[in-house]
Amino acid sequence: MTEHSKPKLDFRYDINALRAVAIVGVLLFHYKISIFQGGYTGVDVFFVISGYLMSRIIVRSISKNEFSFKDYLSKRLQRIVPALLFLVTILTLAGFFLYLPQAYKLNEQNAAASVLFLSNVLYWQHSSYFDPASDLNILLHTWSLSVEWQFYLLYPAVLLLFHKVFKTRLPYIFFFVSTTLLIAFLSFRFTETDPTASFYLFPTRSWEMLCGGIAFFTEGRIKSYQWRKALAIVGYMAIAASFIFLDTTLPWPGIYTLLPVAATFLVIIADYSELPLIKHNGIQFIGRISYSLYLWHWPVFVLAQYFGLGAGLVAVTCYTLLSLILGYISYKYVEPRRFVSSKPLFAAMAILFLGTASLAYFKANRFLYKEETIEMEAYQSTHTRERDVQYWQDTCHVSDMEDYDQGRCLCIEEGKKNILLLGDSHMGQLSQSIRERLEDRGIHILQATASGTFPTLRHYEGEVAMVRPLMDYIFKGFIPKNASKIDGVILTASWAGKSSISRDSILSGIQEAQRYFRKYNLNTIVIGQTDRYTIPYPTIAARDLEYSSNTGHRFLDDYAYELDKYLSKHLGPSYIRVINTSSFPRLSPQGAPYMADDHHVTSYGANLIVSRIFENPEVRKFLGLHKKTFAYE
Repeated sequence: MTEHSKPKLDFRYDINALRAVAIVGVLLFHYKISIFQGGYTGVDVFFVISGYLMSRIIVRSISKNEFSFKDYLSKRLQRIVPALLFLVTILTLAGFFLYLPQAYKLNEQNAAASVLFLSNVLYWQHSSYFDPASDLNILLHTWSLSVEWQFYLLYPAVLLLFHKVFKTRLPYIFFFVSTTLLIAFLSFRFTETDPTASFYLFPTRSWEMLCGGIAFFTEGRIKSYQWRKALAIVGYMAIAASFIFLDTTLPWPGIYTLLPVAATFLVIIADYSELPLIKHNGIQFIGRISYSLYLWHWPVFVLAQYFGLGAGLVAVTCYTLLSLILGYISYKYVEPRRFVSSKPLFAAMAILFLGTASLAYFKANRFLYKEETIEMEAYQSTHTRERDVQYWQDTCHVSDMEDYDQGRCLCIEEGKKNILLLGDSHMGQLSQSIRERLEDRGIHILQATASGTFPTLRHYEGEVAMVRPLMDYIFKGFIPKNASKIDGVILTASWAGKSSISRDSILSGIQEAQRYFRKYNLNTIVIGQTDRYTIPYPTIAARDLEYSSNTGHRFLDDYAYELDKYLSKHLGPSYIRVINTSSFPRLSPQGAPYMADDHHVTSYGANLIVSRIFENPEVRKFLGLHKKTFAYE
């Protein structure tokens, strides 16, 4: 074979290399390597590859009148299911002894959904992929397998229908491409209204796999060696750009999703494997084990974080090596398993589904732990009413503008000082404690707090679109009309909660807001960043109660402390530092934890923070109060 000729073998080295590139991007993103903040787009690369391969398999079989759904399904089952069932079984057995009861119950619920290839639907209903709480879901990554499996089931029916309806190639291709573009457009629009559903669900992801189908219909049409080489280079470079320059604040799927999808499309239609490294043994090896590596890399990381092992360079290197070993074992000894019939696989799926569902329902490992440990771990779920009162939830703190009660929350009282609390849930969590301290001192509190939204004039990527209008109204409507009746503004947010936003951008946003309020002769104070943890604090406290240990420091998020110092340095006295430096008691005398999750405080924690705030001389001056201490009664 000459350098300029196309390979005759059916095996595509370039597609196997694409698999390697995709899994490396996903792994490094999940392992918190900052330069790969867009590595999650590796999943989109996998989707396009799957669409191409399924189109090749199905269309070729249909054109020869050889397609059998039974044979097709059997091959897909034998390719996908054994490694997945092996993973779920190992995690179920290990988790029984490693996880606390509530976490184990959730893991087994997720396991049951994963076995049925419905985990994407479950996660759509209960979480956001980029939510920090998702970092503890040991089977979070199976959502993409569920999407692909749903595609495997429906795609043959679509292609069979097209084959019967369209007798010539041109109308067939035209309708296929048009349908793909329409679904892509609709998915982008749907992302604007329900981003979590759009991210997880098959209908809004199907266009990516259909783009793989278009690649199949297009391949072989580019004869020029130079053009094929150029397209391959551009494709790989665009995938690399996706990994480096995209981030989790972007709407997904959205217009930016076209970059990794189009890049993968270009590599596939180029059908060019002569670039350096494409056929390198290491690249091809990673491509071959990519499925099993994908299955194992995330559980390795989640278990490590659950036990506070960190995410530094040495730790990530160890996690990567362990993932490669486990991925290779699965690839070598589990993936090759083949069965004469699919019945054993269906039986295994049924047994594992019933087993995991039963373990979740009966909270099977509960007997291993003390009752106080179980109560502590479940603190957040058993204190939801307390949390609603603490935040003034769905009244003055909202996740949807329709819930905001402007009449109650922005009511100005004559004859009193009126102080506006402005921010996200980190202001919402302090509102009750602040209100209780100040109302009997002749100070009236107004509140406008919205989930995931900075109290700034500028908009930031990743803010909750449904409540950003609340901040816009405060700055553009409420303040200009009512500034003369307001005596000051208190701002705060989870400044470290959007790590993809530069600290300079956060600082300039705060300073811009302060200048805006000064224009209306309104003084402001900024409550500083609170501490953050890598897993929910009640889980840490529960384990410490169980084993009489003190491990909280191992789970602290260092970035929260770094950003706190940076903002304090540049904002000066108006920035009130409240971050916990081990001076707050972690549990109240009644046994309530300081935090309810990984970064929101409980009522107990809020009282401690507010006491520290009111002891600050700048705050007392801001409020016009001169009592030296405001310890919580």
